[in-house]
Amino acid sequence: MPRNSYSSPVNQLLDYQPGTGQLSPDEWPDYQELGITAEDIPELIRMATDEDLYNIQDDENDFFGEDSLLEYAPIHAVRALGQLRASSAIEPLISLFPKMDDAFDNEVLFCLIEELTDVLSLIGLPAIPPLAAYLADDSHDETWRVQATVTIKRIACVYPEQQAHCVAALSKQLSAFEENSPELNGHIISMLIDLKAIDSLPLIEQAFEAGRVDDEVVGDFDDVQVYFGLKTRNDLASKSLPPTGDQQTTQKIVTHQQSVNDHESLNKAQQKREARRQRNLRNPSK
Repeated sequence: MPRNSYSSPVNQLLDYQPGTGQLSPDEWPDYQELGITAEDIPELIRMATDEDLYNIQDDENDFFGEDSLLEYAPIHAVRALGQLRASSAIEPLISLFPKMDDAFDNEVLFCLIEELTDVLSLIGLPAIPPLAAYLADDSHDETWRVQATVTIKRIACVYPEQQAHCVAALSKQLSAFEENSPELNGHIISMLIDLKAIDSLPLIEQAFEAGRVDDEVVGDFDDVQVYFGLKTRNDLASKSLPPTGDQQTTQKIVTHQQSVNDHESLNKAQQKREARRQRNLRNPSK
């Protein structure tokens, strides 16, 4: 791919520098120092979605070679779009979510998928409706839909003033809990927990009561109440104690050691659920 396949200054990204490393946005190069401006957004979108760049393989003449930097060009283009807050890039960037399927076997794609969320969250409010529409479309793979939930949550982290919009988008999808898979409902609830969206608790309870939440993702409704600070683990420990024996006046004696063991067992279960939830948040495609 010759350098003149893209116009200047965007063509500088074809051999700019390695683009992996999972950098946070404040660690990205300043692409405007290359002379890239808002006028270059269409060319950046073309580079960010250029399948030829994603399918590069060394040819028999070693045109690309081991030291080729072409494979990193889409990552640089994606980052530059984020720095420019390019709202026109939202749909093209969301269309890259399916590349997640191969991300764990490809360092460049893994970095790209991680940073797509950062880029879309930088664009902010305009990205919420397209992400919500993507999330609502069950023709998309569920892994990609979960990525949309993570991205919506991240927007609220970058722009706290937009939290209500993010919570509304996630809650609207959760209201379709009967149509959603239990796993997807679990991930949505996880995002709502992270956003401290306590007003969504009645809706969350409905999803649990309908048996439409995967407890491998988020635990049970008691766990959710603990996450929101409405219950403590001690409350759950008390609930887990054995019931009265034969429903007569004689109550089953619970020794101190039994109580301790029950409490420790509950804590271990809670910790396992929390570990699963955190793992799913870090690696939503798993």
